[in-house]
Amino acid sequence: MYELFRRQKNLAFLLVTSFTVRFLFLVLGIERVRTGFSPPISGAWEDYIYAYIPMVQTFKSGNLPYRDFFHAYPPLFLYVLTLFSSLPYFWSMALPLAISDALTIIPAYLIGKRFLKERDAFIASLLFALAPINLFYVDFMWLNPPLTTLFLLTSVYLLLKNHHNLSAITLAISIGFKQTSLLVLPIMLFFVAKKCSRQHLLKYLLIILSICFAFSLPYLFLEPKRYLFSIFRVPIDAWGELPENYFQLGFTNPLGGGQMDTATLSWYMLKWLKYGLTAPTNLALPLFVFLIPENFSGLYSMAYSTLTLILLVAYGALLYMIHRRGEIQDEALIKYVLYGLLFLFTFNPVYKYYVAGITPFLALLSWNRKDLIIFEAFNIALLIIPRILTSYLLLILLGWLLRPQLDRIMKTIRKSQFPITSMTFML
Repeated sequence: MYELFRRQKNLAFLLVTSFTVRFLFLVLGIERVRTGFSPPISGAWEDYIYAYIPMVQTFKSGNLPYRDFFHAYPPLFLYVLTLFSSLPYFWSMALPLAISDALTIIPAYLIGKRFLKERDAFIASLLFALAPINLFYVDFMWLNPPLTTLFLLTSVYLLLKNHHNLSAITLAISIGFKQTSLLVLPIMLFFVAKKCSRQHLLKYLLIILSICFAFSLPYLFLEPKRYLFSIFRVPIDAWGELPENYFQLGFTNPLGGGQMDTATLSWYMLKWLKYGLTAPTNLALPLFVFLIPENFSGLYSMAYSTLTLILLVAYGALLYMIHRRGEIQDEALIKYVLYGLLFLFTFNPVYKYYVAGITPFLALLSWNRKDLIIFEAFNIALLIIPRILTSYLLLILLGWLLRPQLDRIMKTIRKSQFPITSMTFML
């Protein structure tokens, strides 16, 4: 009885801490908007003001996403923001973002208790509750990862508890908020396949597909091409003819936003401008901005395609490794989900705030002192580094997490080279 009370007390403390800290940052965010304060941190996008609010207003005025105006995500995110916009406050649509970010502490703690000691699960969960990346990009700047993250982590917990139907439902809802959760779907299917019958696996998949189909209506029939191209980020060149102001409707340019004074830009920002100054960054971008001459800028698309290929190979290797091993333990599933998302963010174009979607998974693997320091250092580094270097910081984190596997690969290479080296020496 005492142990049960202590565990409930720990969760209550984590919830109160999570909500209190996020409420403070939400209030600071309200004052930021009222005063027009611009944080001196790169990647502090004002999407809430210039994208979310006009997007909801455009939707409420009778325009349909995908058909009449561009919407980069599945529709559930737009629906939730529209629901909260009925409250008479300019910050009302930030409420579901801050609340869902705060609630994520619950599945994080419950998952941690499954493979960590109570104390370690508490530390890992507290680490996420105070994660600077989430507090800044989600609760202060009001950007979009927390809804999909809450349902994704909840789905993982329900799967570990063998509640397969509920896990499928929450995973589908997570996909409905942001399509990045699609990358986790094959990993979850492997987990189900290794523990259950084919009938259970098929049912799990059918539940997800049914819900995804349901929230895709009516767009899947009205504008199937634009809907699917938006969800799967097909290059704009392949879209064909679009309505007038398709990419302008639902967005508002900041004052003077359409008139950039290039005379005030540094040399590297002028060069960056050719590749999209406000576009997400990738591993190739710093090379083309700082090292590669401008007359080779035509190779940028080739470098982009190469990164996409690396992403597919890395993700395929991850799935093959999961397939080859036996039963997947709880901690291993957390690692695989984290690896999958990190592969996406490292080798695909990324904004800094995307990383708020992996912090709970990373925190669950950061309960000892050394990893705790790495977690905090990574959070602070992401906030302070120039935005153009985001992918390289993620690559360093990925290397740190995969160091046991990389060590084994290096040992295998050394062993395979040893006979050749010995024979050369003998000759």
